[in-house]
Amino acid sequence: MHIVDSLLLAIVASTPLLLAVEGEVLVQRSGIINLGIEGMMLTAAMTSVMIGSFAGGIIGAVTMAALFGIFTVALRADQIVTGTAINLLALGMTGFIYREMQERFTRPISRSGIDAIAILAWIVVPVVLAFLLWKTKFGLRLRASGENPEAVRSAGYSVALQRWSALGIEAVLVGLGGAHLALVLSNGFAENMTAGRGFIALSIVIFGRWKIKGALLGTAVFGIAAAAQYALQASGRGLPFHLLLAIPYVVTLLILCGITGRVRAPEALGRG
Repeated sequence: MHIVDSLLLAIVASTPLLLAVEGEVLVQRSGIINLGIEGMMLTAAMTSVMIGSFAGGIIGAVTMAALFGIFTVALRADQIVTGTAINLLALGMTGFIYREMQERFTRPISRSGIDAIAILAWIVVPVVLAFLLWKTKFGLRLRASGENPEAVRSAGYSVALQRWSALGIEAVLVGLGGAHLALVLSNGFAENMTAGRGFIALSIVIFGRWKIKGALLGTAVFGIAAAAQYALQASGRGLPFHLLLAIPYVVTLLILCGITGRVRAPEALGRG
C-alpha cells in the first residue's frame, strides 16, 4: 500500500506538469514553440493566489499567452527569443509583486476534499484533446498548420487563427496547472515556485512524440522519478540532498538522449 500511495501522490503532484504538457502538445502541433510556458505557469500561480481562485490562474496565463501571441503570431517575431523574454518578464514581475504585496499572499486558502483538477488533467483533458486533434476538422487544420502552413493558406484558411486557437487552449490548461500548483499543492505562492516545470514540459512533448498518449506516459515517468526521489529522502540513507533533487531531471535527460534522432517534429515547427 505504501508504494501505491506514493504513486498516487506522484500522479497528483505531476498534475500541473501534465496540464502544461497537454497544452504544449497542441501548440507545437500548430507550428509554435512556446518557450514562455514557464513564465505563463509562474504568472498563473501568482494571480490565482492574488484572486483566490482557479479563474485567477487562467487570467494570468491568458495575459502572458496573448503577449507571446502578439509578437510570434501577429508580428512573426522569433519564437525562441520571445519565449525567453516572456520567462524573464514573468520571473521579474512576479518576484517584484510578491515582495511589494506580501500581505495579499498570506491569506488562508480554502481547499476542497476532492482534487477535481487532477481528475480533469489525467482523464478528461487527454480524451478531449485526442478527439479534437485527430477526429475533427479543426484538429486537421491545426495539424496542417504545423506541417504545411502554405497548404492551409491555399485552402482558404487562416494559419494565424489556428495558432491563436491553440495558444488560447494552452493558456487555459497552463492557467489551471499554475493555479493547481499554488492553491492545491503548495497552499500559497513563492518566488520561482514553478522550478523549471515549463522546461520539463517542453522535453516531455519531445519524448511523447507530440502525441497526447506520449504526454501522459512522459509525465508519469517524471512523476515516478520524483516519487523515487522523495522515497530516498525519507529513507534516511545519508544520500546528498541536492543529488536526490536532480533525479527526476537526470531521468528526463537520459530519456531525451536515448530518443534523439528517432522522433520527427512537425515540419513547420518554429517557423513564423
